[in-house]
Amino acid sequence: MLHIISTGAGHEVLFARIAEGDALLFIGSAVLCLHKNSQAAKTIETCGQQFQCFALQADLLARGLSADKIIADINIVDYPGFVTLTLAHTVIKSWK
Repeated sequence: MLHIISTGAGHEVLFARIAEGDALLFIGSAVLCLHKNSQAAKTIETCGQQFQCFALQADLLARGLSADKIIADINIVDYPGFVTLTLAHTVIKSWK
């Protein structure tokens, strides 16, 4: 399953529902949670060690974030990469 996260709130429910083989894609304002100093950074970093985690490059750039400012184990994808992720996962869940 591909989990598309677009908000910075409610991650507790999301993390409880992630299963082996799932991937997480952070878009929109949710990319702010990926900043090394964010409140959610430690939880997301642990998650990134167990699951594939991605961030949409355009949304990172729009918020002044670069690869050196976000937590480790986050793969940055462009729009074609976003499409590739949706094709690789038969089930998609959007979290708002």
